Amino acid sequence: QRGRRMSMSTVRCTVGASTRTMASRPSHSVRSPARSPGRVVASAKAPGGSSTTRVALKAEELTVEAFAPFGQVCKAEEDGVEFGPADAQLDLSQGTPRFYVMRLRDKDLSFDRITYHEKVTQCLGALGDKDWYMAVGEPTMDVAKYPKHDSTDRALRVFRVPPGHFLKMHAGCWHAGPLFEPHVEFMDFYNLELADTNVVDHNTHVFSEVDDIVYDVMD
Repeated sequence: QRGRRMSMSTVRCTVGASTRTMASRPSHSVRSPARSPGRVVASAKAPGGSSTTRVALKAEELTVEAFAPFGQVCKAEEDGVEFGPADAQLDLSQGTPRFYVMRLRDKDLSFDRITYHEKVTQCLGALGDKDWYMAVGEPTMDVAKYPKHDSTDRALRVFRVPPGHFLKMHAGCWHAGPLFEPHVEFMDFYNLELADTNVVDHNTHVFSEVDDIVYDVMD
């Protein structure tokens, strides 16, 4: 019910195939949020900035173990299976939950910014039969402590998400995406967060402006 607060809650991760969808994105797939109260955007470039560097990130196979630092992997299960630890463990206690289908267009496999939501766990899954990708970093709860990939630190990782799966991200999990192949016109994603997540809890680091970096996902 609208306006009613929910305590720690759970949902069964049962997913069914739905209508085909699809999409394509120009460069820098995750959009920069408009600046407004409750949003933190780190995007000031140091004086004398250099040219942009493109960094390749290899997409990894999605497994429960590999994704554990960032959240949970949930997939279709048979009807009648009782709730257990593999089901999504949700925290929707700090606002009104919002569950909706969002259509994304004009995507590709590049991104130049990354975001986290401090007040809610978030679930994302795709309708249809196409793979998609999500870049993630462990929660830091500090926009200044963003994940960055280099030769010694794999703090920023990318996973390929197959059909029939969705991701539950921990509160504070850094994420860039969903991303998908540029030849796909659009894709539809079901999204569970709070009604005001994108207004008051959108904390973003812009790699292209601060670090002169754009990341390209390779598969």
